[in-house]
Amino acid sequence: MNTPGHPQIALLFPSQHAEATAVLGRAFVDDPLTRAIIGDISDAGTRATRMAHLFSVILTEQRHSGQPVLGVVHDGRVRAAAIIEQVMRPSSSAATVIRGLTLIPELVRAGGLSGVMRAVSTLDTLLKHRPAEPHIYLNVLGVEPELQRRHYGVALLDYLRDQAALRSDLAGVYLETATEANVAYYSHVGYQVIGEIRPLGVRMWRMLQPCTA
Repeated sequence: MNTPGHPQIALLFPSQHAEATAVLGRAFVDDPLTRAIIGDISDAGTRATRMAHLFSVILTEQRHSGQPVLGVVHDGRVRAAAIIEQVMRPSSSAATVIRGLTLIPELVRAGGLSGVMRAVSTLDTLLKHRPAEPHIYLNVLGVEPELQRRHYGVALLDYLRDQAALRSDLAGVYLETATEANVAYYSHVGYQVIGEIRPLGVRMWRMLQPCTA
């Protein structure tokens, strides 16, 4: 619910997607899993650009499958973005890879040919550990680093919680994080750790915010 002083959530349209992926690239510049996918790049600016290419692949796949992209827009610019999907039945990794073949050139730009293989391996691990019950999957959420204390992320999380609560057929909102500090952040708004996985050897926490009556 939007309240005075609370950031408002907007649907992001294709013309805004380039801004969204750039924001996500900067927000995830030090994320352990994303760094493992794109390879060993010391320069933060180059990492952010490569990560933006990676998120462009994810966002394009979401758009092709009809899933929404949410964000916070301030002063006419995208300041935060969330790539989400409704999952009724987890997809097989093979089917997902086949659908994404046309996106490989962009994925190569993100991490080279070896990065493609690392991305496929990561996707396979993530898909195998999705909850079996229908849920909203928070694939990615990122806020412009210089604006990370303006509650944009919490506004997006609150929006997803409220959307899930409207659906009696959903178990809740599910996500994974490779940043340990985020575990406390998500726990504070009602997420529970339901397991751990290690794609590419990176420790990740699986978290679910269950729907409550």
